[in-house]
Order: sequence, then C-alpha cells, then structure tokens
Amino acid sequence: MPAEEVVAYPDRLELKTGGRTTTIRFAEIARWPRPGWFWKSLSALGWRQPSLPVGDRDWFHPPRDRFFRFYTDPPLVIYMPDTEPAGTYSETCFALLRQLIESGGYYTFDLG
Repeated sequence: MPAEEVVAYPDRLELKTGGRTTTIRFAEIARWPRPGWFWKSLSALGWRQPSLPVGDRDWFHPPRDRFFRFYTDPPLVIYMPDTEPAGTYSETCFALLRQLIESGGYYTFDLG
C-alpha cells in the first residue's frame, strides 16, 4: 500500500499509512564499507563514517518522474510531486530532500 505521507529527517524517513507510522533509519539501510561489522561497531560508539550511501536518485526528468530509491528490502521509491514551486533547482522538493539527507551524513547516488 502506498504511503499517505513521507516525513524526512537527516537520519531517517517516517512513512505514514493507515494511521500507522513506519520509521526507516538511514544507519540501518546504509551501505557500509567492508567489514561492515567493524564500522557499525564504531558508529554505535558515536564515531561516524563520512557520507554513507542510503539510496539512488534520478533527477533528469520532469518533476513527477524524479525519484529517490532507498536501499530497503524491498526498495522504497519516493517520487516527487507533479508540481514544483517556481524558482531555481535548489528550491525544488528533490533538491531539498537531497540536502536534508546529506545534512545527516548520508548521500544518494546520482543515476542521472
């Protein structure tokens, strides 16, 4: 069932569907460098590996076809709204979500 609402934070996504909220923490879906157990252990102690990938993104399309695909199982895909405010790329929902994810020390791989 599609989510009714997606709320993004620097460290997680919250999906709201049918009155229920599902939290997806970026640290849990990030692709850690090898050996993963070592880096996860350091992270649990407060150390942060700079810029961990949490998904892919494709921006080179009209707004309704732009998406983020996160490394969940199964993959979670979030499409952008059909309409965007008039202005520059940096003011689009796509750019703002990308900046928010990066502010938490994560990134998405650019497919475009």
